[in-house]
Amino acid sequence: MEKRTLGRTGLEVTVVGFGALAISGSFLGPADDAVSNRALHEAVDAGMNFIDTSNAYGQGHSEEVIGKFLKESAARDRILIGTKGGNLMQGGKRNFAPDYIRECFEGSLKRLGVNAIDLYLLHNPSVDNMRAEESFDLLDGFVSQGKLKHWGVSVNTLPECEWAVSCGRPSVMQMEYNILAQGAAGVFAQAKNAGVGVVSRAPLMRGFLSGRFAEDHVFAEGDWRRQILAPEKVRTFQGKLGALQEVAADLGLSAAEVAIRFCVSNPNVSTVIPGVRTPEQAKSNAAACEPLPQSVLEKLLRLS
Repeated sequence: MEKRTLGRTGLEVTVVGFGALAISGSFLGPADDAVSNRALHEAVDAGMNFIDTSNAYGQGHSEEVIGKFLKESAARDRILIGTKGGNLMQGGKRNFAPDYIRECFEGSLKRLGVNAIDLYLLHNPSVDNMRAEESFDLLDGFVSQGKLKHWGVSVNTLPECEWAVSCGRPSVMQMEYNILAQGAAGVFAQAKNAGVGVVSRAPLMRGFLSGRFAEDHVFAEGDWRRQILAPEKVRTFQGKLGALQEVAADLGLSAAEVAIRFCVSNPNVSTVIPGVRTPEQAKSNAAACEPLPQSVLEKLLRLS
């Protein structure tokens, strides 16, 4: 699988990585740890070298599952781990005070079972949070202590993206980007020019672009997608999903593969992290590592 340089970190990341929210057992429904472990092994065997998680995913459970996997993986020396802190992911509560981020960071080290974290992201700070720069200084301190190799931010809005790039301190930025949410493409180009690595999340729009969820799909209690993919929202996207499915059928591919390859086709994206729950998903995601033909890409660019 192709690798791209993650901005000025110098890390070489595979163009498709492993998004680990789905193995947390929360937010996206229950997960079987044994299946999650097999999915992690399959992902690495299929060529992925980057795993993205957070201390908030299942209150650290995703990190614990990954930590167990790392202890038994024969490929440990080529696996890069990114995790996050500061977002409780419940009720919109976030905390980027240095003391709290220190607690988050130390907990992640312990759960992952590592001496140093490859990449640590502040988990969805606002522009005001980033302007304070207190947590930035703390993360620089962790780098000096050898506990952390590189750090950045995971953000939600274009102003946050733009500030993260222009302030000159984060070396990596993570942002949602997919066929139906293409707005970050311009700032991704700015990021690359500034030496900021780009991690593209939600390439399948929480599974919607795979075509698995019809308007009448009933999500389990506690599954975030009950709101994100509520029937009225699904109705607004159905026409564009249909267009994606037509393109995919013409190529003899699944809609999910085309959606992931759309993100890979952006040269300013360092890695894209579709969520993985099963070994089968890990294998199919890894197969979606080639850019799309330009003629196909132009059709999809018009769907935003």
